[in-house]
Amino acid sequence: MIRSFNFTFRCDDIKGKTQRKRRALMILHKQKPATPWLLVVLFTIVAASSILLGIFYYRSHKRSLVRDTGLELSAIADLKVNQIAQWRNERLGDARLIGGNTPFVKLLYNYLHEMKPSELYPDVAASLKSIAVYAEYKNVYLIDSLGRVRGNFPGNDSLYDENLKEVFPELLKLKTGILTDFFRAKNVSPVYMNLVIPLVNTWRNDSSAFGLLLVRIDPAEVLYPLLQTWPVPGKTTESLLARQEGEEVIYLSELRFRKNSELELRKPVSAEKLPAAMAVRGEKATTDGIDYRGAPVIASMRKVPGSPWFLVAKVNHSEVFTALNDQMTMIVIIIILFILTIGMLLGIIEWNENARFYREKYETELDRLALRKHFDYILKYANDIIFLTDRNMTIIEANDRAFEAYQRTREELLGMSLYKIRSPEALKTLEVESQILDERGYATYETVHVRKDGTFMPLEISARKVEIEGVKYFQAICRDITERKRAEETLRESEGRFRKIFEESPISIAMTG
Repeated sequence: MIRSFNFTFRCDDIKGKTQRKRRALMILHKQKPATPWLLVVLFTIVAASSILLGIFYYRSHKRSLVRDTGLELSAIADLKVNQIAQWRNERLGDARLIGGNTPFVKLLYNYLHEMKPSELYPDVAASLKSIAVYAEYKNVYLIDSLGRVRGNFPGNDSLYDENLKEVFPELLKLKTGILTDFFRAKNVSPVYMNLVIPLVNTWRNDSSAFGLLLVRIDPAEVLYPLLQTWPVPGKTTESLLARQEGEEVIYLSELRFRKNSELELRKPVSAEKLPAAMAVRGEKATTDGIDYRGAPVIASMRKVPGSPWFLVAKVNHSEVFTALNDQMTMIVIIIILFILTIGMLLGIIEWNENARFYREKYETELDRLALRKHFDYILKYANDIIFLTDRNMTIIEANDRAFEAYQRTREELLGMSLYKIRSPEALKTLEVESQILDERGYATYETVHVRKDGTFMPLEISARKVEIEGVKYFQAICRDITERKRAEETLRESEGRFRKIFEESPISIAMTG
């Protein structure tokens, strides 16, 4: 007779070697947690964003610095050009004032044409001195129409530019004063400029000059300081003058970083990045360049009105970007520290996750071991027979009570088919019982098994279907009901005797409730 009932049997250890292998593989797999790709991606995004923000800040601030420096250099270049143009106009104004001073010109005319010039010389010398002292000129020469120096102040210098002798006839034709270019006279080391003032006999309606006043200017005393003075001094700021001479650019003013280079240093006009060459070629915009030292600079170029001169105002890249580079160094350090901090935080999060994983795994393993030990004890000392079979009804695991009940060793019982331990009568129902168990997943029935000595053992079996790694197995709890069967048999015999006595007795017997 087959009966179904709600009975749950829990036992992990009787599932045999296959289950133990599966558990070992699961534990090995759990020892290698999955790579935290979310944290890796998050860290990569944060790190990349920090670096990109740093680069963006650097480039943006650099453009801003270049723009501001360009505006500053442009303003300074305009200021210097205006100052130089004003200085030139003042010198030409001095020439007009001196040349238009009729009493003074008459004095010089009389001095050059009288038979006794020595009588007039003190007045001439005093006049020349007043021009040199009050106008801060280096020397003043009085030259007659033949090119001879007839007077000068200071008196210890009678030299004037020998190159002027070649153009002296043309100078005598001048109607107004002119300012010559920079020059270095023979036997004279410093660089000078000349203010040439024609002396014209206007009171006799004679437009031709009877002589010249040659006023020597030392640019190192008046012009170079004007160039070198900046509103805000810098370590590498510099203003300079240059002009074109053939296919070369010649530097006219004293250079800040190369002494005694005026009228000596020359560079080709074709130099692409040279600011002075760019100025000569007509470029005016503020731009990057490479100066005469080969240093990267930001420069602004201008043409000086009324002259062949070009002005360059420049500053080194290193000075412009020093503060930015210092800031960028700090930014890089901050970004690195920020990335490391984020990495540490994410690492701590991952470490906590791993710690929690292994802690739970450890606790689970402890629980599993405790449960296993508990069920090992239950299975080992259980009074019921417990075994596990495969789909072919071959025993693959059993407890100690089974070995004792069937009178067989472990080696003998494991691997034995249920067909060999069932009684001949019980074999007839085995297929039906197996089918019901497979369909329902559980079943309870009574049957008779055979011990090794051939004696029969009536059993009440509670069976359940289990699945391990996709493979079906059947586990069963078998209870020996020999004593119960004997009691039932004794009861049946007693009932039979009582019934026989009751039915065959000549005396009337009645049963009352």
